[in-house]
Amino acid sequence: MNTSLRYWTARFGSRPSVARPLAARKPVVLIYHGVPRTGVSLDAATFEEQIVFLREHFDFVRVDDLTTRRSGLERIRVLLTFDDGFRNNAEVVAPILRRYGIPAVFFVCSRHAQQDRYLWFSYLRSLERWFRGNGFTFRGEFMNMSPTERPSTIKRLWKMLLDLRPHPQGMYEAIENECPRLADMASASEIADYCEGMSAEQIGEMAADPLFEIGIHTADHPYLSRCTEPEIDQQISQNKNWIETVTGKKCRLIAYPLGDFNAAVLRQCEALNVQYGFSTDRRIPGSASLQLPRVGVYQPSLDELGFKVCWGKALIRLQSHGYLTNN
Repeated sequence: MNTSLRYWTARFGSRPSVARPLAARKPVVLIYHGVPRTGVSLDAATFEEQIVFLREHFDFVRVDDLTTRRSGLERIRVLLTFDDGFRNNAEVVAPILRRYGIPAVFFVCSRHAQQDRYLWFSYLRSLERWFRGNGFTFRGEFMNMSPTERPSTIKRLWKMLLDLRPHPQGMYEAIENECPRLADMASASEIADYCEGMSAEQIGEMAADPLFEIGIHTADHPYLSRCTEPEIDQQISQNKNWIETVTGKKCRLIAYPLGDFNAAVLRQCEALNVQYGFSTDRRIPGSASLQLPRVGVYQPSLDELGFKVCWGKALIRLQSHGYLTNN
């Protein structure tokens, strides 16, 4: 049996009107991340095409509609969410959503709202894309960045950084003090479009728009299960307090970075009166409202997007059991 999502999408397509009676009654939550202006498979132009497609075939809802159920004849409902808080969310995504009057939730990290500070995975992807030269030395090891070795080198560096303790502080200190500078590899416009986070002013403007809501995504985008309990508390509380200060509104939502959480994370969210928590395909004992599943959008294909919306809940179950891949 072929377990590739694209294999089944190519053969069955999305067929939203046919899927309605069998598809999930509650809204399907979609995850997007950064949407640069150009240069990637999911850029501004393809994102707008997807929004037009979704608007034509599905109904958009807000967070407060998550518990409502549609009838089998009504159109499938979709909630849009965006993780990380990249600057392009304010400069590329928000204008498109405003043009079509579409609501969305933006989960933002506070770290990269500061000048010259970037999220760790954003730095590593930039290093792979823009580093000039054959390599560099990190912790006594030569990092071979020749074209053939670059992907495996980045994968090795990725693991080395994630293994540093305390997490995520050790990782960020190593990136800032021992790795090549991002400003030496990429232009200011490239960094702005791909790496920088929304400024406090941009987040405040987004929160003031009745279409949008801002949610917690932690201060530094760590793997929360790798953090100590005090660090979990700090990552969530610091981010929540910062968002509330910037927006002047209570912050009631969280999306766990990388879909990673544990019982300590749920306890902290409950202590902070977080109303809804979003993950991907993980479930542990605890509040169901803090473990709401989402389906990721990473490719420009409209058939694949429609297929994911129509069969999102089933896809999550199959992927969580290892029966289906995104490839």
